[in-house]
Amino acid sequence: LNTARVFTFLAWTALFSWFIWLFASRLLSPAAAALSLAVFSFMPVFISNNALISTDAAAAAFYFGAFALGWLFTSVKPGREEGKRGQKGGAAGSGRLWHWAALAGAVSGLALVSKFSMFIVPPLVAAFWIADNLLWPRMKFPKLLGYLLLYCAACLLVVALVYKFDLGLYWDGLSATLRRLDTGRSSFVMGRYTLKGVWWYFPAALAVKTPLLALLGALGGIWLVFKNFRKDYLWLILPPAIFFAASLTAKVQIGYRHIMPVMPFIAVLAGLALARLLEVKKGAWLAAALLCLNAASVLRAHPHYLAYFNEPAGGPANGYKLFVDSNLDWGQDAAGVAAYLKTIGNPPVVLSYFGVARPESYGIKYIPLGVVSNVELKGTGEQACGLKEVLLAVSATNLQGTYYPDKGTFSWLKAREPVFTAGYSIFVYNLSADGEGLEKLAALFDREGRNAEADCLYSRAGK
Repeated sequence: LNTARVFTFLAWTALFSWFIWLFASRLLSPAAAALSLAVFSFMPVFISNNALISTDAAAAAFYFGAFALGWLFTSVKPGREEGKRGQKGGAAGSGRLWHWAALAGAVSGLALVSKFSMFIVPPLVAAFWIADNLLWPRMKFPKLLGYLLLYCAACLLVVALVYKFDLGLYWDGLSATLRRLDTGRSSFVMGRYTLKGVWWYFPAALAVKTPLLALLGALGGIWLVFKNFRKDYLWLILPPAIFFAASLTAKVQIGYRHIMPVMPFIAVLAGLALARLLEVKKGAWLAAALLCLNAASVLRAHPHYLAYFNEPAGGPANGYKLFVDSNLDWGQDAAGVAAYLKTIGNPPVVLSYFGVARPESYGIKYIPLGVVSNVELKGTGEQACGLKEVLLAVSATNLQGTYYPDKGTFSWLKAREPVFTAGYSIFVYNLSADGEGLEKLAALFDREGRNAEADCLYSRAGK
């Protein structure tokens, strides 16, 4: 599994880097592209998610790549096979128009098959091409239509190949996903709970989980875009703006990772702002200092990049008070719990776990309680009645009661200090001498119908 993660991390990082360099070096400059890559390299959302076997990194890479290649199509003057790289307002792309149209179509197809939410990519790219040609005419519409047909054919071919030419299966999956997304899902955001989402969830997540340099740099980049506007900049501004605006209406809000397609654009905007610093006296030193501070901010969370929160948010240790679920807690710290338990003789633990790993595979002996998982976790055979010490380990998502009908299920723990915290996402409490805590724990066993274990804990609490 670790080998697969290393390969996945390297593959997605290389693809992101190529798309960013291709786009930023031609739209802006090689210096801006290099600085964009420096910002991208220290974005925790990429460091953490690029290694995961999930759809988020793929969707983000192909969303960004589709628009990067889409812009390259518009940057080549018809009739010119070659263009000058980096020439502002000129033919920044190189190669034949059909080449970029087909590549953009293929990457758009890869976006479609990577995640169902990417269904917006082909209509947007096509609309951008049509609008670009209407506002800044460069070819007759029949000719543009031919390129659009090539784009659509390449896109459709990729989808057909992946789905073994059963396009109905893709449609069924998309329809089912849209229905599921419309139903909403329980989420925790800065102390409140929602089933249908709040419009400010993703703006808030962006503000607290993005390094400050990237945020401030992107704002500076946006200011420069409008100060020195040229039509090519629309490809840098509109794709992330449209995706981010759509996210405000989302009813399923379980992770910052869902706006990953916006992040490469933020890196490029920050690269644009940093590149402008190079034009002022000692600006290169300032840019280098800012990049070093950014790296230090991110590396302090090592190796727990999934749990990264920036300094104004209070850092990773404060993260569980703001956001949980895949913003912080995907069950990834079970190994940390196992390591701690081994230092104290590997006693069994009452475990309220949020995740899909099997704790026993890490050597954890556990009694499951209030587990939230896609796999059945039955425990390792221990009973609460036989515990010498009563250790309770609770995942942050469960601590906040995100998926429980009773959101206060574990709220009583917030007044207690954990004896150990695994990677900012799993809290271990020793309740052995805590009569009130034992009584609260017994009530939870009672709630699950495990009366014998509850009675043992009540007895231990003196009840």
